[in-house]
Amino acid sequence: MKKKILSMMLVAAMTVGTLAGCGSNSGNGNSEKGTDTTADAGEEVTIQFMHMQVEQERQDVIAKLIEEFEAENPGIKVEQMPTNEDDYDTKITSLGGTGVLPAVMEFSQDQAKTSVTNDFIDLEANKEVIDGKGEDAFFDGALNVIKTEDGNDYVGVPVSGWVQGIWCNTAMLKEKGFDVPQNWDDVLEIAKAFYDPDNKQYGIALPTSESAFSEQVFSQFAISNGANVFDADGNVTIDTPEMKEALDFYKELSSYSMPGSTEVADVKDAFINQNAPLCLYSTYILSAVQEAGFLDDVELALPNKTQQAAYGCVIVLSIASGLSDAEKAAAEKFVSFMLEKENNESWLLMAPGGIQPVLSEVAEDAAYKENEAIVPLAHLLDEVGVAFDNLQLFGCVDGKNYMVMGDVTNKGILSKMINNVVVQGSDSQTELTNAQAEVETMLK
Repeated sequence: MKKKILSMMLVAAMTVGTLAGCGSNSGNGNSEKGTDTTADAGEEVTIQFMHMQVEQERQDVIAKLIEEFEAENPGIKVEQMPTNEDDYDTKITSLGGTGVLPAVMEFSQDQAKTSVTNDFIDLEANKEVIDGKGEDAFFDGALNVIKTEDGNDYVGVPVSGWVQGIWCNTAMLKEKGFDVPQNWDDVLEIAKAFYDPDNKQYGIALPTSESAFSEQVFSQFAISNGANVFDADGNVTIDTPEMKEALDFYKELSSYSMPGSTEVADVKDAFINQNAPLCLYSTYILSAVQEAGFLDDVELALPNKTQQAAYGCVIVLSIASGLSDAEKAAAEKFVSFMLEKENNESWLLMAPGGIQPVLSEVAEDAAYKENEAIVPLAHLLDEVGVAFDNLQLFGCVDGKNYMVMGDVTNKGILSKMINNVVVQGSDSQTELTNAQAEVETMLK
């Protein structure tokens, strides 16, 4: 199975575009990997930082960080390269194919994995930065989900992230005598108690559409029951008793959610309008909760059967492959600079509440907690930290991240399975068997 996965990765890499053998960011074209393109050791080197922060106020924050970095590092110039999220992946592929990748690139963990497959990222440089900061500085879960398939390297350097779990309206729960749920049984009991569809009241807000969001939410219940799409040897493990138990539970729990194929907006609106005391959503819901006026009543719980499981996304800064020695050194210095406590806090405050710390020293920093944008959220920081420590994803097993999981998600195999069972009323065992066979066929 490992050979099948590797073969598929190589095919994917070839079909995406020409592999990037090198990338110069000083405007002078390509260079041989490891060759210093600067004329003299003391000559100024210019690197580019490509990111998705296109809002002007966020670009202003990054510009200030770059100004401070350049003041501390004479001889290094950093150019911003803001790029719209919708165009980001295409631009990376295009630049990688021509060998002119920016030295530092902002990625989600999944985007970074694709770029690793395409040989666009210098894994050694990423590891040097993480080792320099110290692995213990990061939440464990944040590092686990960005490891390479062999478990030895990292696809990028974590700078922030968001997590997803069960958001609980504690004021609503208290009205019926409930505490924050601790396990599956508690969640189901609460959902049953609040379900009153005639009055537009639901027990929980869950996604059930044929979408990546449904797969993400379902994955938390599956992983909390010890189920995953692959095992540590790369074998497909969809059709298992643990996965069936999770799917059957998700179907039962969804019967106390809104009817039909529900999506992101449906889940968010139900919770914000207090039509449900529980919902599964990311930390990006917090700004809307704050606007709705009940942020103080919100707590975060995690699906828990045999273990707690959080879903989330880690944002990384990845260093491009093929840089000259001078460019690589400059990129490592810049990424390390972004990990310094005050600088990382400035990055996080571009989207307070939405993106969260992945560094424990930031999450625990009094100055960060006392920032006026964070004060309303401070009571949730410990819970978010727990979620990061319990961050687990489909395809991430025993420190290995199977890159082919991205293809499974993109083909909608699991989201279709979920929708067929929950909304269309298909037999769960039949759908598990079909999904298992489809992934196995995909890997051949």
